[in-house]
Amino acid sequence: MTLRPIRWPDDAPRLQDFDASYSTSNIFMPEIVGTSVVLRETGLAVPFHKTYAPETLVEAVATAAFAVAAESASGALDGFAAVQLQRWNRSAELSALFVAPSSRGRGIGRALLTAALDFARSERVRCLTLETQTSNLPAIRFYQRMGFRFCGIHTALYDPVAVAPEEVAVFFTHALDAP
Repeated sequence: MTLRPIRWPDDAPRLQDFDASYSTSNIFMPEIVGTSVVLRETGLAVPFHKTYAPETLVEAVATAAFAVAAESASGALDGFAAVQLQRWNRSAELSALFVAPSSRGRGIGRALLTAALDFARSERVRCLTLETQTSNLPAIRFYQRMGFRFCGIHTALYDPVAVAPEEVAVFFTHALDAP
């Protein structure tokens, strides 16, 4: 596997064809009591399957301050990550991190996230934030292993016409050593 900068717009067709889907038999269900939130892991009778619209993947990369691809020796796109800078509050947002289903479990996500964290540090921001869905338990576990901390939810972020009721936006942050 080789990490390389995304070549825009040359990589756009590969991003449009990229399989960023996931399936899980467990999700997190938010329990809100007053101003407190707890995410409870819940098993599902039928696995949850999520796919992402190709234009979402392309947009995340097209507008990024930093975008990196993981490519196999054969030239296949194994994954990619993108980071947006938020100068107004000295933060960065991990706007995309996807690994192809056939390439998972080989350290590609870790390599992509490490590159994103290195970029954020080089920009001297104070933290790298991200948003994912309560239904994406595999990603949440991965981010937690990589040092991200849960910092909130947004129960009305997603259009209920477009997403499953199990999907609630959850936010995580990783503090950086920037002053």
